[in-house]
Amino acid sequence: MKRKYTKKQRQIIKKYHNLGIILFAGVMLLGAFLGLLFFARPKTSEKEKRSLAKYPSFTMKTFLNGEYFSDVSTWYSDTYPFRDALVSADQKLKGLYGIESKTMMVGEEKQADEIPDINDNTEAVTETTTAATTEAATEDTEAGATTEATTEKVREVDPPDSKGMDEEIQNQIQQNLYVKGDAAYSVYYFGKENCTNYVAALNNVAAELKGQTTVYNILVPNNSGVMLSEDELSKLAGSDQEQAIDYYYSIESDDVKTVDTIKTLREHNDEYLYFRTDHHWTQLAAYYVYQNFCKVKGIEAHDLSYYDKKEFKNFLGTFYSTLGNSNMEANPDTVDAYVPKGTNDMTFWDTDGKEWNWNVIYDVDSWASSSKYMTFIGGDRPMEVIENPQIKDGSSCVVLKESYGNCFVPFLVDHYQTVYVLDYRYTTVNVLDFVKEKQADDLIIINNITIIGSTSVVDLISGLLK
Repeated sequence: MKRKYTKKQRQIIKKYHNLGIILFAGVMLLGAFLGLLFFARPKTSEKEKRSLAKYPSFTMKTFLNGEYFSDVSTWYSDTYPFRDALVSADQKLKGLYGIESKTMMVGEEKQADEIPDINDNTEAVTETTTAATTEAATEDTEAGATTEATTEKVREVDPPDSKGMDEEIQNQIQQNLYVKGDAAYSVYYFGKENCTNYVAALNNVAAELKGQTTVYNILVPNNSGVMLSEDELSKLAGSDQEQAIDYYYSIESDDVKTVDTIKTLREHNDEYLYFRTDHHWTQLAAYYVYQNFCKVKGIEAHDLSYYDKKEFKNFLGTFYSTLGNSNMEANPDTVDAYVPKGTNDMTFWDTDGKEWNWNVIYDVDSWASSSKYMTFIGGDRPMEVIENPQIKDGSSCVVLKESYGNCFVPFLVDHYQTVYVLDYRYTTVNVLDFVKEKQADDLIIINNITIIGSTSVVDLISGLLK
């Protein structure tokens, strides 16, 4: 039966109907106006920690095949004014839909490869060392050839797709998250082909640099492999990270020095080793691995009390940016940073080639809550150089890394006269040539184990080491 309204009720309904139309039209007009504010379009996202899409260059080819208009559309949506604030508002609005679960899985479960038995890996060792044997010169290169190599001009490589690589890495890290209370844990999946190719690249470069530079491989586990109990890990259907790291190390040649990570970190997992709201490890965790590195290198590690400590509170990292979790927001992380004694000065070059004078540990106390991890070596840059005036022995190392290496680097400063840092996601120099030209004592390659599970990442690293 159709309801009948009085004249007054119909007038009220019409009034609110018209008001709704006016409000809707106002929102649409405001959105259109904001979209025209080209000067207000952001270039980077603090929330997502990445560079945003750039306005595409016009070419007749991309115009005719439609790529130009597609790229313009991507740029328009990716750089919308006040995008971070709008994304945050959207996450908070979604949180009002229902009760937020304190324990949940986010993402899709992947199919991992079976990790081979390290006691039966003769075939794998042969596979990863064959290329090194064929590409290396005779036992050690002749003296004349060595001299020529160390003075060879460093080759430039094509700039990597930094935006695509950042997104790929975030997808790798956050493809399947276990959320518990105010923390998220990244589930790890082993991939045999990428493992083989990664180790082959390290074996090749170690053979090429034999007699000049020592190559170190540091594989850092995800937080789940260190902080969760065996019972919890067994329910997540991921791969065993300790077993995976052992396998990586087992198929490396004797020319690659390995550094223990996961066994030591598990011994300290009652300490603050990983952030709860972010995918990185803390500098305390990096310190324990630094101690192991010093043992392998045969030098004495400094005590933690040797360093001046800085504390930056209210850190909400990548897990929070993705999830907008209210439990995380109510319990933000704290970033503890340890300042090297010899110097806190450094220089870096950004993706535009501009040179910056910076600090190894930078004061980020007033920075946005999502940016606190950038206290370490200025964040992710194509190249960074740290000169320690207290050391005069000519020693140097090259660190090839992604962001997991950022909080590890400061511990190296008081052991080398010069520390060179290259981020493979942004650098445009051939790393092998660079190490030869600088005649570096050590090449330290440090990566999170999940990140090198990406085919794109392994291909990129392999190309830089040839």
